[in-house]
Amino acid sequence: MRERRNIQLFGYRNVLLLSSIIFTLASTPASSTNIVKGDSLNPLLYSTNSSPYGIPYQQWAEKWWQWSFSIPQEDHPRQNNTASNCARGQSGPVWFLADSLSGTVQRTCVIPTGKSILVGLLTGECDRSDPTLHNDQDVRQCATEGNDYGVIGATLDGVQLQNLNQYRIDSGFYNLTIPPDNIYKEKPGMYRAFTNGFFAFLQPLHPGTHDLHLTVSVANPVKPQYNYAADWTYHLIVK
Repeated sequence: MRERRNIQLFGYRNVLLLSSIIFTLASTPASSTNIVKGDSLNPLLYSTNSSPYGIPYQQWAEKWWQWSFSIPQEDHPRQNNTASNCARGQSGPVWFLADSLSGTVQRTCVIPTGKSILVGLLTGECDRSDPTLHNDQDVRQCATEGNDYGVIGATLDGVQLQNLNQYRIDSGFYNLTIPPDNIYKEKPGMYRAFTNGFFAFLQPLHPGTHDLHLTVSVANPVKPQYNYAADWTYHLIVK
C-alpha cells in the first residue's frame, strides 16, 4: 500500500485528520475583507463550492499541504508547537493549523485579526514521489482510501459544526514541491500530487480568545493500518 502522510500509521503518507470541531465564536459578521458568505449549514464556514479570496476551495486544500511540507521537521508546529512555530510559513489571508496524530494535546496560537483559518479534518495526500504509484489512478486511490470510516464531530467555544461529512473534496491533480528536511521524510523534488479529504475552512474570528477543540477517531475494518485517535485543542488568541 501507498505510504501516506501519517508518520505514525506505519509511515503512511495520509495525514488522517478527522476532527471533531465544535466552535463558538463571538457572533459578529465576517471581516469586510472576506468576499464569500458563509455556508448554509455552518454560517461561519466556507462551503466547498466557494472561492474564498478568489481562490477555489480545493486549491486552498493544496496550499494547506504545501504549507505543511514547507516547514522543517524540528520547527513544525505539529510536534513542536510554540507561538513562533505556529506562525511559521503563514502569509496571505488564510492561516493554516497543524494536525495531530495521537494522544491529547493543548496548543496556543496567536492569529492576526481578519485571517481565515483552514483546518484539516480527515485528509490525505499522495504523489508520484512514490515509485509504487504508476499512474494517476494509483495516486488518487492512495490519497483517498484512508479517508473512509471516520467519525467527524466538533467545538469552537461550544457551538457544534453540522454535517461535516458533507465537506469532503478532491483537489484534482497539482504540482507539489517537497523540500529537504520535511516532516514526512520524503524525497525532495516537485511531484504530481492529489489531495482528498475533509476540511473546516473558518471565516475570520472575532478578536479575543477562542478554544477550538478537535478530535479524531478512525476505525477502518478493511485496512486497519489507518486506524488512530487524537484529541487536541487550539487556544486561539485573535488580535
